[in-house]
Amino acid sequence: MLFLITVTSCEQETDVVDKDCTGSGLTLTLLGSTDTSCGASAGVVEVEASGGFGDYRYQLDGGALQSSGTFGGVGPGKYIVGVVDSEGCTNTLDVQIYSGVSFAASIKPIIEANCAISGCHDGSGNIDYNNFDNIKLNPSDIKARTQSGDMPRNGALTAAEIDMIACWVDDGALNN
Repeated sequence: MLFLITVTSCEQETDVVDKDCTGSGLTLTLLGSTDTSCGASAGVVEVEASGGFGDYRYQLDGGALQSSGTFGGVGPGKYIVGVVDSEGCTNTLDVQIYSGVSFAASIKPIIEANCAISGCHDGSGNIDYNNFDNIKLNPSDIKARTQSGDMPRNGALTAAEIDMIACWVDDGALNN
């Protein structure tokens, strides 16, 4: 017995819009930002979009879209602020909110009292932390080792001191 099977397929036509956002002129401008203090989330970021196709929606670090370009309750750190317009075109802007931890006022005294001491980071074998140029070589290591309790070897840091070091490093380990 021989069977003849005919297969037919049905394709649905869809309109495909080839969006070219390169000429949309969508820009994102930082209007201002307010820094916060170490451990706090009181920073503010304010941006404004222009160009593009209007009906802007804004986003902070991949979070929920919102109609306002103002973000409050922001902690210290680096953020990506984004905008999307009504046609789906996007643009982003990098923003840094600083904790305001000063090397001279806060970090240097911690290092002098706990790290740049005899037999440790005083230049007698280990890296000399009496010189800022040596400290800035690897601040992420200082942050990691103080947070793990590995540093300082001959002393203990308070939780507040450990947090200040972390905030200072996250701010970019500035010589401020």
